[in-house]
Amino acid sequence: LSGKPFLAHVNTEFGGGVFCNGAIHWRGAWNNTSFYFNVQDEELRDLPMPPIPDDWEDLRRCRYFGESQNHLHLIEIYQPPTTRFSVYEIESDYSGWFVKYNINLDLLTVAYPGMVRTYSVPSDLNYYVFSVLCIVREADDEESYLVLHIPEKAIHYNLKDGSFKKLCDLDADENGYKGSPVLISLTYFWAHHFIQTLSPV
Repeated sequence: LSGKPFLAHVNTEFGGGVFCNGAIHWRGAWNNTSFYFNVQDEELRDLPMPPIPDDWEDLRRCRYFGESQNHLHLIEIYQPPTTRFSVYEIESDYSGWFVKYNINLDLLTVAYPGMVRTYSVPSDLNYYVFSVLCIVREADDEESYLVLHIPEKAIHYNLKDGSFKKLCDLDADENGYKGSPVLISLTYFWAHHFIQTLSPV
């Protein structure tokens, strides 16, 4: 790739770029620090982001930034309960974001009480323990889903009807919090789709 040099904020996360619709997208940790690079045109452009609430500091609280089926998605959570949030999708002309899905994980916390930090209080933004690993868009949107990481488990959550099921158990020892709930912290991870090729990656 070539192109003109440019200045970027030190908190722009170039290590976590997302390729979607022929462009690489980088989100910034602060307002007005997000960009996307159109690969064909070799042009860098500003990526508009949803406004941060007025009563919040400038640092963005991103819980997911990723792509599925050429749809760019974003999840940011700024207030309790963190089990209720929106999934945003970028407009096709990049004019802004719109709410694609509204999520409510309350029933999930009932089924899996290990998601709750019982030593904390519900007003704490870290009261519920989960991480969004990926959003998977299907041809039939009724079947689109989230993959969530909760303590010791991976969960399939249907984006349309809110139903959920366990995908698999995870080794608590490898996550470093078995027997010590104070250490539980599942906030933000990079996860990637499996691609079936002659040499699987």
